[in-house]
Amino acid sequence: MSGEIRLDFEQLPALAPSYFRAVANFGSGLAKGDTIPAIVARLNDLEVRAENLARYRKVCGFPRAETLPLTYPHALAFPMHMAVLTHKRFPLKLLGLIHVRNHITQHRAIRVDEPLDLIVSVGGHRDVAKGVEFDLTTQVKDAAGDTIWEETGVMLSRGKSGGSGGASGQSKQPPELGFTPDEEATWQVPADIGRRYAAAAGDYNPIHLSPWSARLFGFPRAIATGMWVKARAAAALQPHVAREAYSLSVAFKKPVFLPSTVLFKEAGGDNGLHFALTSRAGDTHHLTGEVRYISNGGSDRSRAVDGRPDAATNDSDQLGKG
Repeated sequence: MSGEIRLDFEQLPALAPSYFRAVANFGSGLAKGDTIPAIVARLNDLEVRAENLARYRKVCGFPRAETLPLTYPHALAFPMHMAVLTHKRFPLKLLGLIHVRNHITQHRAIRVDEPLDLIVSVGGHRDVAKGVEFDLTTQVKDAAGDTIWEETGVMLSRGKSGGSGGASGQSKQPPELGFTPDEEATWQVPADIGRRYAAAAGDYNPIHLSPWSARLFGFPRAIATGMWVKARAAAALQPHVAREAYSLSVAFKKPVFLPSTVLFKEAGGDNGLHFALTSRAGDTHHLTGEVRYISNGGSDRSRAVDGRPDAATNDSDQLGKG
């Protein structure tokens, strides 16, 4: 791509410098007519460390296996995400970004012993009612150069934009699940899950670590990391997923305050699964999503990722409060 900013790594970048830049750099914002420049980070021949993988499996609920958990490449690439989002040419403030939707496609299962090439990129934006949206994309390629796993994280930076505005004058309606659950399970989400996930995935966002650090960013208590919630859902769904190639898409809704008791609901179908994480009363939706099966190595884009109504309603996974 013409004019793209390239970051080529020989090993995963250290996280500490990225966290320092996140705190020190407040971002200039997007001037009229500007957009996010194309920033691409690459790392080849990454090998999975068994001890890190074991820690991740334990905190997210995945059983031991010869293949990687569906969500683990996100954790592998997280240091590269941070390097891209704290690059000096990235114009938005990292503290305050909200992860509103996430779409993962696995084209085949990934063996734990195979070397992987990672590509992380951003570029461009969309004006929405509550600010600016952009996509943070991750690709995993195998030794043959084939894309075997890909992710799009849709991020929101709050602020004034050219969006059409929301329906703030309308009365708030109770959320609708959209499917009839076949199964329902109670999850006890412990107070320390943010710290445990951080130790496994490197995501030391202060809003997830303790009540005191969360209050600095406007939350009464710490909240669960959105990608831990998605990983925990992926682990719960894994016994019911009928194929190796599939996509799993979620919309992050309301935060899961720590500690909490929540309900995980799912329903199966011929082409995939629907699921949601709700409060015990069902009047609060924390996460909604679906699994779609893929045939012949094709790709599939879920409504949970592309549906614009979900784009600006979430406060569940943000770096600070914008």
